[in-house]
Amino acid sequence: MAETEVITTKTITTTVVEGSGADLTQEELERLTEEIMRKRVEVTLHVYFRRGTVKAMKGFNAEEQCEKLKAGMKGLGTEETVLIDVLTGTSNEQRQEIVRQYKVMFGQDLVEQVKSETSGNYGKVCVGLLKTPAQYDAECLMKAMKGLGTDENPMIEIICTCNNEEMEELKEVYRKEYGKSLEDAVKDDTSGDFQRVMVGLIQARRSTEKADLESAAADAQELYNAGEKKWGTDESVFNAILVSRSYSQLRAIFTAYEKLTERTLLDAIDAELSGDLAKTMKTIVRVVQNKALYYAETLHKSMKGLGTDDDTLVRVILRTCESVLADVKNVFQETYNDTLSNWIIGDTSGDYQDILLAIVGDRKPRE
Repeated sequence: MAETEVITTKTITTTVVEGSGADLTQEELERLTEEIMRKRVEVTLHVYFRRGTVKAMKGFNAEEQCEKLKAGMKGLGTEETVLIDVLTGTSNEQRQEIVRQYKVMFGQDLVEQVKSETSGNYGKVCVGLLKTPAQYDAECLMKAMKGLGTDENPMIEIICTCNNEEMEELKEVYRKEYGKSLEDAVKDDTSGDFQRVMVGLIQARRSTEKADLESAAADAQELYNAGEKKWGTDESVFNAILVSRSYSQLRAIFTAYEKLTERTLLDAIDAELSGDLAKTMKTIVRVVQNKALYYAETLHKSMKGLGTDDDTLVRVILRTCESVLADVKNVFQETYNDTLSNWIIGDTSGDYQDILLAIVGDRKPRE
């Protein structure tokens, strides 16, 4: 699919391959459609193209970008326009090359330099853009588990949205940066059923198989038997199925469950589970159903009402800016009848606002 194609949402009689950026070929689509039509199963398909808002710079030259940054941070104060232009006008891969080249050219650590030249939420965004996705996720998780108490929201968001490859890289980076395994860190800060589902997700063993409708129906029955059909809930069944099945299989399971019970699996989770375990299970379901909508709702919640949850706002924008943020923008406007940029303008100011708008792709012109 062309990168410029708009996001589409439609209900058709078909099934979905693992949501990892792969597209169905026409032959696969026809074959799967015939299979499902034969079994008279209707599945809602949300087709999203993997589209970020931050793109690679054409004609990129790391030395030139390093020179711009050095000049922009020379002397008293920093030319924020230069910093924003470079950090939001290059891909993460290119920014990593800039970090390496900056040290070669000037004998200084660019990340530390930017830290010393910026502050507040604006500084957090600048520094976050200079980290690899795995480094950024690892730091967010470390901070969520640091000190007394645990901030479960970033843990749930990051761990539930990583695919197998991303999780393996995250585990490697976490151990390298913080001297202990991510699994041990999570075990130290969690307990019970919530700990078990977190540890299960960290294993990065989710299947990538295409949907099988017969086994989906069996799994739906098993979920019903473990939850709504009995007194009490067997959380281990929910854990085993939601943690290990492929995204395409889970979508088929959700449809089969609703057909079996005339209730959604989200309704069942609300009725049968509670606390952080319920929040985690619901996050898995929401991400599988529609990742762009999940992030749009998370961003909306971070800016809704009095005050702004800047940590969540920054984290979601930085984590999605090169993958699905263009789709998140579309879904946000469709869902809330207003643009994401307007909400950012209403909740932020100054350089912080400027860099967020630049990332989102709606930077205001300089006066």
